[in-house]
Amino acid sequence: MLRPTPMELLAGLARTVHQTLLPELQSPYAQAQASSMIAVLMFAMAAADRTRDYDLAEVKDLRRTLSTLASRSANDGSDVAAAIARGVRAASGAPVDRREMEAAIADLASSLALKRLERGRARTVRAYLRRHLARMRELLGNASPSQASQAGSK
Repeated sequence: MLRPTPMELLAGLARTVHQTLLPELQSPYAQAQASSMIAVLMFAMAAADRTRDYDLAEVKDLRRTLSTLASRSANDGSDVAAAIARGVRAASGAPVDRREMEAAIADLASSLALKRLERGRARTVRAYLRRHLARMRELLGNASPSQASQAGSK
């Protein structure tokens, strides 16, 4: 592992601002700005940690969903079968090609919206989309764009 890690860098920056820079500042405004910088660095550390967990869960779920879809389908030459095959290839690479897996799922979601998926596949894609949205809500929490815009309009 390379050192320092991104988390160690952020923690070191926050510590430097708190222990070295802040005591040297004379202006209350500059002190407040330094304190704000520390808060932003702490937020970035927490966000980076949550994002890593989100990414790991997302890739695992994409692989599982694509594998489930592949086990239920015959390669009949349809666009749906092609999207599944493309996603499975992306999921089996080393490293996995997350963008291609997401693109395959996006194609399948489009097929779902257009009612071009048979019932079992549709159920699998819907279940993935529900889990994906739940993970996004957990990741974004109170910082989600929709919640921020609602709070700003009150």
